[in-house]
Amino acid sequence: MTPELAPLIVDSHLLSDSEASRLWQWVLARQGLAPHARLGSVEETADLALGLHAARLPSPFQTVAARLDDPAQVLRLLAPAGRRDLVTVRCMRKTLHTLPLPLASAAHAATRHFRERDALRAMLNAQAPEADVVTATADLAGLLEQDGPTGHRDIEKRLAAHGHAVPVVRVALKLAWERGILTYANTSPVWNRERRTFDLTARAYPRWDTDMSRERGAEQLMVVYLDRYGPVSMRDATWWSALSRRDVGQAWLRAGVKLVELQVPSWSPHPMVMAADRFTEFTQAEAQESGVHLLAHEDVALKAYFETRRRYLGPLPAPKAFNQIGEVRPTVMIDGQVVGTWAWDNRDLRIRHQIARGMASASAHSRVRTAARRTSALLRAGLDHTSAAS
Repeated sequence: MTPELAPLIVDSHLLSDSEASRLWQWVLARQGLAPHARLGSVEETADLALGLHAARLPSPFQTVAARLDDPAQVLRLLAPAGRRDLVTVRCMRKTLHTLPLPLASAAHAATRHFRERDALRAMLNAQAPEADVVTATADLAGLLEQDGPTGHRDIEKRLAAHGHAVPVVRVALKLAWERGILTYANTSPVWNRERRTFDLTARAYPRWDTDMSRERGAEQLMVVYLDRYGPVSMRDATWWSALSRRDVGQAWLRAGVKLVELQVPSWSPHPMVMAADRFTEFTQAEAQESGVHLLAHEDVALKAYFETRRRYLGPLPAPKAFNQIGEVRPTVMIDGQVVGTWAWDNRDLRIRHQIARGMASASAHSRVRTAARRTSALLRAGLDHTSAAS
């Protein structure tokens, strides 16, 4: 680990492969990915998973479905009541995540600087005069103040009718969103269709702190990341957050979190850290298998890591789990190990899965089929069948 973290390290351990496997399955269980540790609500899932990856429409619904037993609770994500205390932010690695308000505040504050920089660059590339963007932003705020949540295409048309160039409107919308003036919401009642709307943040989420400092945001975000996903390497942390090595280290130092350094050669040649109190909690926990799960595209449990992905890949070649642009595909996981992938069949309205050769026993195949039937039923219940058939 980095020398700057040395003051925080209170202990060090070399873990065997069996100990590391037990630790990894314990981490998964804390996020609801175990039969004995299923979660109770959409809100609890978004909190303990540190958000729902939302870059693709099915991912939030599928992420919740993997962690909750109650179908009614899973379907709540598609209803206003299930989204009331969750906000979707473009944050870690500039990717959409749906988060509880306190975590959204931290994620927004920690990552705003590079997202705002991109929006300002877009303004230059569009050759949009700053004065025009300011005026369009004011008119945009006035429109939303009067009409409430509005689709982005309607925003463009209505502001264009008042003399604003569409490229200027798009830049104004992007910049206001990245600055936290506006908020985005997908208000679709189904998981396979988007209804993209924008509203004023102050009205949509009056308890959302969009003025948190960058330093405070980074501190809160990285402490929660360490708590949910440790043990992690420094490379894991910087890749997941898109923050610099210095930002991550300083965040943990400011928080004063006590660390245990762990070495697992089969995961990474470099040491990892986790919160000391969590490691103590793990050592006192009973060993239990985490079971069979069908994880979403870019599931947060897997995207939390980069350097130490061998914890869940094991002998599986990375191309079996990741697509050509580096996104983790919808995967089948058995007791903490990815053994194959799955996909939704729009024609037959069911999940089709593929297990890599030699990665699962006959009894495990049966357990996967059972999980696929359950998840298929959930996906059908939240589906727009008109879009599915088209």
